Amino acid sequence: MARLRFKLPSPNHLVTFEAAGRCLNFTKAGKELNVSRVSVSQQIKALEERLGVKLFLRTHKTLKLTIAGERYYHVVSSALNDILEGTSEIQKGRSLNRLTVTTTTGFSAHWLLPRIGLFRTLHPDIEIRLLVSDQNIDFSSEEADLGVRYGNGEWPDLYCEPLFYEKISPVCSPSYVQDHRMPLGPHDILKETLIGLEGAYDLQTGWSYWFEANGIAPESLTYALSVNTYTNLVQAALDGQGIALLGPPLIEQYLADGSLIKIIESQPVERRAFYVVTPKHNQKPPALELFIDWLRSEASQSEVFADQAALLQG
Repeated sequence: MARLRFKLPSPNHLVTFEAAGRCLNFTKAGKELNVSRVSVSQQIKALEERLGVKLFLRTHKTLKLTIAGERYYHVVSSALNDILEGTSEIQKGRSLNRLTVTTTTGFSAHWLLPRIGLFRTLHPDIEIRLLVSDQNIDFSSEEADLGVRYGNGEWPDLYCEPLFYEKISPVCSPSYVQDHRMPLGPHDILKETLIGLEGAYDLQTGWSYWFEANGIAPESLTYALSVNTYTNLVQAALDGQGIALLGPPLIEQYLADGSLIKIIESQPVERRAFYVVTPKHNQKPPALELFIDWLRSEASQSEVFADQAALLQG
């Protein structure tokens, strides 16, 4: 084995021979390998001279493998496939502890990132790559392992598991309360400075839906400020710009430390759910199972917080 490289033909010649033997056409093999037909022909000739046998029968219109060529083709093809499979397995092994997670900006900023350090402490050997987008990312093109999506769970090509629902109510910062009279009920909210959320969000997110749920049908609604991302909605409320429709679990940290407060007793509106989604037919590596279990555990704690907050409000 020490002199293996002197006993074997050039690896380039073997790859070229496999392509030519499979295509039975030097031009097609050249296109596949991104080289010219002449280059393929020269490499095959060099391989034949190295082996001392003819591998192809060439005629004006056809190209065929000789008996020796057929035998050698099966050996080379099988060996190259084994190398390819072995290489893939090694690469998979390298990435077993690397997870690519996709999610929305709101979920990432206000729920996942504040907690991700806990997971990294528990599993320091697992690398997390986070892809953040408010558009649903195509798993096949982005090679993501897992996503956390907001919606109704109707993604037929994905396995979906609900994490939690978000229950929203009017919230504001303590500074807003200091500068304005505290509203007593849902009708009083109409007179306050409202922050609106625009964009591709569900109806339950809007003020109109919340007023309806609380028995009010306003003729029109005006917003002192409108934003088009959830993260900006949270920030505007934190900055005292007005009253926003927000709630746990996403903003539980701000409710817990008093940065945001629920200002009236009202019926919370339940939005759609956040779901863990994974490709249906992919086998879950151990690192992925660990991350999903951790998400379930953290989500269950968030649900407890949300239920307690609702009881306190009601």
